[in-house]
Amino acid sequence: MSWLFSLPVPEADLLPAAERYQRQILHWGQERQQQLEAATVLVAGVGGLGATVSQLLTRAGIGKLYLVDDGLIDWPDLNRQLLYNEADIGQPKLKIAKQRLQQINSSVKIELLQGRIDHSFRLPTDVSIIADCLDNYLSRFDLEAGLAAGAFLIHGGIEGDQGQVLTLQKGQSQSLSEIFAGTRQPPRDIPVTGAGVTIIAGFMVNELFNTIFTQPQLLNRFLIIGLSDLHLTFLEV
Repeated sequence: MSWLFSLPVPEADLLPAAERYQRQILHWGQERQQQLEAATVLVAGVGGLGATVSQLLTRAGIGKLYLVDDGLIDWPDLNRQLLYNEADIGQPKLKIAKQRLQQINSSVKIELLQGRIDHSFRLPTDVSIIADCLDNYLSRFDLEAGLAAGAFLIHGGIEGDQGQVLTLQKGQSQSLSEIFAGTRQPPRDIPVTGAGVTIIAGFMVNELFNTIFTQPQLLNRFLIIGLSDLHLTFLEV
């Protein structure tokens, strides 16, 4: 992995934080807002799930984001990858993602890691909460293998009308490679809609907030979301 792109950070937001975040502070209070502003999250993949997860975290005032990806923006991405538009075709996702996110909230520190997550990937040492927004199991397994003991992995996935969210803690939970042992990567493009991705990303961010606030609700507990008939199922792992 290597650092990529050093973009100028826009001028700081002129509004005081208490005003910018007043609606969510009404919901969870000033102490939790301060916890959020002190937190660091790594978003693995800034495609469908990751583009929305990173945007919601940025709007909420997360302190620092690491973004990891190696892709270029293509036409089939535009139905669900909400940070990008037609003018971005052919551009690196990381470059455009950082530009858009800094336009949304210039107070968030954003670091970019360009490259594919594989067995050589090394997580930054200041990361203990990771959002798995990847689209293949081998990269997920390599990501999890690199976690430090005690780190939290919030996994999300979607295919067609079914999505899933799960939280694991390294050293305390069963591993993803055990949970998904024998799972094969689909030999085709994964069917997905923008609406479905947005729903699953919302559940992921809600659980990321819970984890930052030291109250994860899906630890060792699969949340299965049926989008066609709007049902929720919980499975212990």
